[in-house]
Amino acid sequence: MEKRIIRVGSRESALAVAQTKLVLNQIEAAHPEIAFELITMKTTGDKILDRTLDKVGGKGLFVKELDRALRDGRVDITVHSLKDVPMETPEDLPLLAFAKRGDPRDALVLREGISALEPGMVIGCSSARRVLQLKTLYPQCTVKPVRGNIVTRLKKLDSGEFDALILAAAGLDRMDFSHRASRYFEPDEMIPAAGQGILAIQGRAEGDYAFLESADDPEARCCALAERAFVRELDGGCSSPVAAFAVVSGETVILTGLYPNPETGEAMVDKISGKTADAEHLGICLARKMAGKTGKVWLVGAGPGDPGLFTVKGQELLAQAEVVVYDRLVGPGILARIPRTAEAIDVGKKSGNHPVPQWQINEILLEKALEGKRVVRLKGGDPFVFGRGGEELELLIEHGVPFEVVPGITSAVAVPAYNGIPVTHRDCTTSFHVITGHTRKGEGPSVDFKTLAALDATLVFLMGLSALGDIASGLISAGMDENTPAAVLEKGTTAHQRRVVSTLKNIEAETRAAEIQSPAIIVVGKVCAYSEQFAWAEKRPLGGVRVLVTRPQESASALTGKLTALGAEVTEIPSIETVPIPDNTALRDALSRLPEFQWLALTSPAGVRIFFEELLQNGLDTRALSGLKIAAVGSATAAALRERGIRADLTPKTYDGAHLGEMLANETGKILLVRAETGSPELPEALKKAGKDFEEVPAYRTVFRADGVLSPEEFFTGPKDFAAFTSASTVEGFVRRAEGMDFAKVNALCIGEQTARKAREAGMQATVSHAATMDSMVEKLLEIAAGSRPQN
Repeated sequence: MEKRIIRVGSRESALAVAQTKLVLNQIEAAHPEIAFELITMKTTGDKILDRTLDKVGGKGLFVKELDRALRDGRVDITVHSLKDVPMETPEDLPLLAFAKRGDPRDALVLREGISALEPGMVIGCSSARRVLQLKTLYPQCTVKPVRGNIVTRLKKLDSGEFDALILAAAGLDRMDFSHRASRYFEPDEMIPAAGQGILAIQGRAEGDYAFLESADDPEARCCALAERAFVRELDGGCSSPVAAFAVVSGETVILTGLYPNPETGEAMVDKISGKTADAEHLGICLARKMAGKTGKVWLVGAGPGDPGLFTVKGQELLAQAEVVVYDRLVGPGILARIPRTAEAIDVGKKSGNHPVPQWQINEILLEKALEGKRVVRLKGGDPFVFGRGGEELELLIEHGVPFEVVPGITSAVAVPAYNGIPVTHRDCTTSFHVITGHTRKGEGPSVDFKTLAALDATLVFLMGLSALGDIASGLISAGMDENTPAAVLEKGTTAHQRRVVSTLKNIEAETRAAEIQSPAIIVVGKVCAYSEQFAWAEKRPLGGVRVLVTRPQESASALTGKLTALGAEVTEIPSIETVPIPDNTALRDALSRLPEFQWLALTSPAGVRIFFEELLQNGLDTRALSGLKIAAVGSATAAALRERGIRADLTPKTYDGAHLGEMLANETGKILLVRAETGSPELPEALKKAGKDFEEVPAYRTVFRADGVLSPEEFFTGPKDFAAFTSASTVEGFVRRAEGMDFAKVNALCIGEQTARKAREAGMQATVSHAATMDSMVEKLLEIAAGSRPQN
């Protein structure tokens, strides 16, 4: 049978040939049907011997010619000492196999007649990695560069040019020079080069290389991946002072890395360990940690749902986050604050639904931190109160990732408080206990009911709704009075919160009858009897009302503040934003001709902002407006002018373009109308009809927004859920964002008839405020809320 001939490329040095034959002999033993043809060649690194490698520069000094032969088809595979292979290998020429590792250590070779190194002696060494570590091992010796193959270097040593050499132990062994080694440096004394002692086989991406399986050693592969990833991440190579050495023990790999301190140049050493399957990832982790490139993770408690209970520190960190990993239990008003620039990752955790397993969440946090990102893990309640925050930290600690924990207001305290239940009261109890009611499938709650029943305390069970019957019967069986007050609190601190207050005996039946759903907590104890007396949340003027504010982000806060102060739960999901028209030559031209005009008409707060920004950018300020009278379309626009020290000379009683046009029609002089690119036609039409001399200049355009993690459709689940629209464009933007939803579910609170008309066209139920102001919108909402509240 004719053998398959495999052409093998190798450097022509004696060591390279010897190493290649080691690999080929191993393959031939497993595949007698294969024969090899050895083709040797001299590489750039072999030719240039008068300079050290770092002075030669470039990467791949010992492999470029071999790579070219592979691509040209002159050879089928090449064999390399792995430490000579660049850390970035071409996609078309992958490393296919890693032979069993030889001795990875470095060796000290002394000149004959010398038994030990003494101060002032000369060590021949060209490796920046070795030189860096020799400064610690032999600080009183002199290190000089030496080039050439192993035989050439030994000749230089024996001729007296050097007193000692540092050589790779594997090379000495493979050339039968191991007897020349005076001592070996253990890897914790001198960390080897990445891949030292490992021989790698390279080939073409499209080739048939099944025969190489016999030469591939899993342990060597694992070490190679970890070590090379470390050096690659630090942009190192065979001539850089970066080193890495991995050891495999079972399914664990321990990686040690060396990296020079960027400021002092001194060697820094650190370690990392993990699963062999994560070898490459571990190398990247260690590199980023040592180079200070690692990001940071903040475990942030978002509280129980009410955005007002989100801590100041939590808000600050969220605003600065580059990645946000969030649970669905986090309130929508908080999720809406996730920055547009941040990568938002929904891990979906809510009661009974964990589509992303905890181990994967841990991995996501680690991965994003190792990308150098600021990562916020946004969790409902408090991270350490049954939030599995500890589990998420363990993996970060293992990989040296810095972190902080930002406590959140736990639902165990806040939800009872919003339902009029104090968890402690000096007349009833002086302690409270928080217990997880979460059960494993097919099992009851793992709770010591006997101990709990004996406590004269408030018991708060989190995540226990599905086990409510077991909890109640367990406490009664353990001796607790069946008439003990108990409460189940649904969606606490939100506009949709509900409660059932009963006795331990009847709580399950009454909860079922009320169709209480998760998320809900259970409170057991005498303090539950205070619920009706102390209840306050639903008694606020807008208690139980949810409002989705669709205004542009820069102008939403005023309306949000008014609604929140009255007890509404507000979520801001801007459906539009206003952006300046880039390179606005028309506006610049108008600003240069301001003396031509007698009136300046502005139609929105955004228009005011952008007009004055352009004014300043053109080297002007408010003094340039001294000869002008100024008209504002409404109170909000007039307020924006007042913030800049200007009082509007004219504002219509009805805040819209048509009424502003009617008033300007009675004035004299040329009008500069600064407004949106595609604004309502009513104002210019009124001016044309009146025969006014005016110039219309667009300052900004309205852009529809569809970003963010919230779906508007999820918002409208109750009769007191409203969407607030302050212009027809906010309606249009909302419709685009929520394309496909049933708009008949939407209670639209509109600032004017034009806006309401747009909402009705989409199929919404529209209510119009009495006047075109935010205050009037709030008043209308108060009327609706008062009309729906039960009368005593």
